Amino acid sequence: MISMKKCNYVISAVAAILGATILFFAFRLGIGFKAKGGIESGTWPGIMGGLLVFTAIILLIMTLSNKQKYEEMQVALKLPGNKLVYVMMGVFVAYCALLTVLGLYLSALVLIPAIMFLLGERNKKKMVIVTACTIVAVYVIFSLVLGTKLPQPIWM
Repeated sequence: MISMKKCNYVISAVAAILGATILFFAFRLGIGFKAKGGIESGTWPGIMGGLLVFTAIILLIMTLSNKQKYEEMQVALKLPGNKLVYVMMGVFVAYCALLTVLGLYLSALVLIPAIMFLLGERNKKKMVIVTACTIVAVYVIFSLVLGTKLPQPIWM
């Protein structure tokens, strides 16, 4: 078992690094409003990256101000109930890898049913409907309404 204090330090560091990386790339895409209307491609990722850095700082401050409390709390990382969490993390890593190759829409065709299956859904009709509705909603909201460029497959 490991202390919650150590876990919080690791999570704060990883979240801050990830958030800063997201912010870096978001600024390269452009943040703010376009002259012709809509927002730049990096605006939403920039907001999310900033929130991730902010929450990492809050977690670090909370941990530093309650060191003793978090030192006494123990975390069991090898519990059987955590297996699904680790598998889900692997699915998201695979999704990120697929995203660069297949683009957002084709990757989502894999991700959404995979998550539904892992969470216990076995109704294939429901999986197809939820996947299709989600992909259509993403297309309408981000491509048509907001005019945001989404990740494309490498061959496009």
